Amino acid sequence: MTKNSSRTWSPQQEAIFDEFRTGTSKVVVVEARAGTGKTTTILEALNHAPERDIVCCAFNKDIAEELKKRISNPYAQAKTLHGLGNGILFSRRRDFKIEASRGRTLAEKAIPEKNPPYDLATLVADLASKGKGIAPLAESAEPLVQIALDFDLVPGADLLNDQEEPYTVEDVARYAFKAMMLAAEFDGTIDFDDMIYLPLRLKLAHPRFDLVVVDEAQDMNAAQLMLAQAVCKGRLVVVGDPRQGIYGFRGADTASFERFKTELGGKVLPLTVTYRCPRAVVALAQEIVPDYSAAPEAPEGVVSYLPSDKLVAEASPTNFVLSRSNAPLVNVCLKLLRAGKKAVVRGKKDVGKGILKLIEKLGAKNLVSLMKKLDKWEASTIKVLEAQKRVPEATIDAIKDQAQIIRELADGLTSIDELKTRMETLFSDNNIHNSVVCSSVHKAKGLEAEKVFVLASTLYPGKRKDTEEENIHYVAVTRAKFELVMVDGRSF
Repeated sequence: MTKNSSRTWSPQQEAIFDEFRTGTSKVVVVEARAGTGKTTTILEALNHAPERDIVCCAFNKDIAEELKKRISNPYAQAKTLHGLGNGILFSRRRDFKIEASRGRTLAEKAIPEKNPPYDLATLVADLASKGKGIAPLAESAEPLVQIALDFDLVPGADLLNDQEEPYTVEDVARYAFKAMMLAAEFDGTIDFDDMIYLPLRLKLAHPRFDLVVVDEAQDMNAAQLMLAQAVCKGRLVVVGDPRQGIYGFRGADTASFERFKTELGGKVLPLTVTYRCPRAVVALAQEIVPDYSAAPEAPEGVVSYLPSDKLVAEASPTNFVLSRSNAPLVNVCLKLLRAGKKAVVRGKKDVGKGILKLIEKLGAKNLVSLMKKLDKWEASTIKVLEAQKRVPEATIDAIKDQAQIIRELADGLTSIDELKTRMETLFSDNNIHNSVVCSSVHKAKGLEAEKVFVLASTLYPGKRKDTEEENIHYVAVTRAKFELVMVDGRSF
């Protein structure tokens, strides 16, 4: 097969090619830092692999489609792990259909009482979904109790108030486990989670591929990684950056890299030279990730510090404004629009939809009523969460962020209809090429811009300095291709 001989590869990249070509390790861990040419490197490495049945597992459909276009090895294919799992199910039973509401239906069935509260059924469905991804082989409800606490899937104030016998987190875990068992009956319908869960739970996944490459492994949950291992009969190559592991709140298996190295004896190959970031940005990122380094030809670049009241004047279309939380972005975006600058907040599908759902749930008839109900909802929800054991601080931060987003959006308006119209104007995942793009760090992962503003005061909320918060800091600063501006000064 054709090798790319038109460019010069780094020693680190050549070491990866050598491993693909002649390596004998059953498990290989490629630790690829931000902007180090990970995808290009792996695509070239595939051309050196002697295996004749290769699958490259992508994190989502868009990445899989991009890989399909760029893979040149005729023995290699790109799939999402959900696509891989769906194929396994189809090979066993062809008369099933995908039903998005299956999880909800089974959750209602798992709750013993007739006509259970809507919020209880939602909670059970959400916990069963998380359970399928994190503990797909659980034999009891016990692991789901901890998952419920970790991911704020506990009865809120609306389920604790006005109940003769309030629901407990143990109740929710028990119902969720029942829903998982009902899902395993494979009754002719599946949902998105089942594409991974059922091949594992029903032991349908068997070794098939000579070489399995898992891309963006730090973003995969435990079930996805288990499926990749289950279909591998030869070598397993895990690719990603554990320091970009910022999706623990979604159920990503943040400890996976260490496990592949220690438990499975994986051979570690670094990819630490960035071709995206300039030297000044790399120097700042090295305070978090010391092995990060700039390419020999990298420009010096710029790192500067800016007071927040100067941000609106300095930001221009195509620039990024990044924040740890979403509420400050709404404030910045509104100020930019009032100054006559095009600006959007990324996250219409996730953030915008969630905010709209909360507004509708509160059921207010006007803005004054909405603000009162919002205050009550925020206070009561936080009180319930704080009464639970081991609820992460990030969960409480997220509640505060949701409430503050609505307050920011409502500023200067007179009706709920105006509020909804403003949301449509602000939140967008399109038109980002001619606007100032205001984005959470999570939504900006995988993106880059010549000039990036980071709202430094939003990093490390509550002065938390755990690994995931450091990872968010690292991801934020490494979006900059030339100029990084830390807004609100050095101290955060």
